[in-house]
Amino acid sequence: MQRGIHLFLCVLSTNTVSGCELLGRFDMPSLFKEGDIMIGGIFPVLNKEILSTYTFDKEPPKVQCEGFDLRIYRWTQAMLFAIEEINNDPALLPNISLGYRILNSCASPTNTLRAALTLASRTEEASATSHCPPAISALIAESGSSQSIAAAGILGPFHMPIISYFSTCACLSDRTKYPTFFRTIPSDYFQAKALAALVKHFGWHWIGAIQSDNDYGRNGILAFKEEVEKFGVCVAFVASVLRTYTRDEFLEVVEIIKQSSVKVILAFSVDGDFYPLMQEIVNQNITGIQWISCVAWITSSRPSTPEMYRSFGGTVGFVMQKMAIPKLNHFLTSISPYTDPNAPFVRDFWEIMVGCTPVLPGVHAATEDTTKRCTGNETLMNSEDDFFNVTELRVTYNVYKAVYAIAHALHQLVFCQPVGAQTVKRCLNLTDIQPKEVRNSAAENILVPLQEFFF
Repeated sequence: MQRGIHLFLCVLSTNTVSGCELLGRFDMPSLFKEGDIMIGGIFPVLNKEILSTYTFDKEPPKVQCEGFDLRIYRWTQAMLFAIEEINNDPALLPNISLGYRILNSCASPTNTLRAALTLASRTEEASATSHCPPAISALIAESGSSQSIAAAGILGPFHMPIISYFSTCACLSDRTKYPTFFRTIPSDYFQAKALAALVKHFGWHWIGAIQSDNDYGRNGILAFKEEVEKFGVCVAFVASVLRTYTRDEFLEVVEIIKQSSVKVILAFSVDGDFYPLMQEIVNQNITGIQWISCVAWITSSRPSTPEMYRSFGGTVGFVMQKMAIPKLNHFLTSISPYTDPNAPFVRDFWEIMVGCTPVLPGVHAATEDTTKRCTGNETLMNSEDDFFNVTELRVTYNVYKAVYAIAHALHQLVFCQPVGAQTVKRCLNLTDIQPKEVRNSAAENILVPLQEFFF
């Protein structure tokens, strides 16, 4: 433990040592493009960690993850698209290029911590005379509240601005603990009040609750209970779920539901944690329950199937405002494994979308692989998959907003005036930009295409 603390301080500190030296490396696949100013990103593209047993007598094995998530992959592409759009904008950051480095978290706080430390460290060892500036000036992270707590807690003391696109835990609004944390989605403080009002509106007085066994679920249900009990509503039970639970643990929750007399249940959980329970409920043909959803899974595609409808049809809940990014469609349909064969995740994406395995130079398929081989003539241009629907974006648009928030903060910092001023002249050298200044600039109101918002 002590060794890990020393590693962290040496990697991130700019004053304790002369020069930079990486004392450890995390082997993590990343989306990378160099720029004058770098922005980090952490997304759970592979949304489940394959748990390993550690003996603590040698270096832990490389993290293994599974469960490629199309929805989250689109979030990463929204970040890339926004950066490309900003780089082509002659007014926002003229003659300045934004770069990025995006890592996968496996929806795990531990791996989010790894990713955050990796992004805050330089990708290559600097010279002995280097002053060791941070590798990124801002970070867009994360989806889950527990993951954002990990990132904000470890990078906050170093003044790194962190903007989340989907972390709603009210606990993250505590400025004393997370002074550099921002988000482009409302706090659960408001969702808890809305859900309680919904229960009151329909006259439900005896309900059950299911929570993700993490900060998001526990804090959300706690806030909901405080609100709903003001209306005389009783919560019969609170059961927990998590994507890493065993099947037996999910079956225990199913038994709680079956033995209870409640006919209304709130599920305050993300879809990845809740989906295994949904499958068990459908398998056991449990129907007749009015489900209430939190914002995290009400619009997810996985529960929206004919099979799930038997048990979950009629679910009610609140959603985020939807927005459109018309130009994003062309960007998404241009994704191809042949453009960059070594790009992480693109092969998984192509196999799902096109239904075949791309034959790539230098990439050899496993001998037991019997999947269909692509001809190389496949295209996404005419695909009608919901992945390419850019007219009703919610979390994807939150990512888009987060990138623009950083870009406007950088413009204000570098040019000392808002976007649109007639005279654009630098008042700060790019080499002088520090995360603390970006954080302070980000606290201002931000104007994004089609929408104005405040942190």
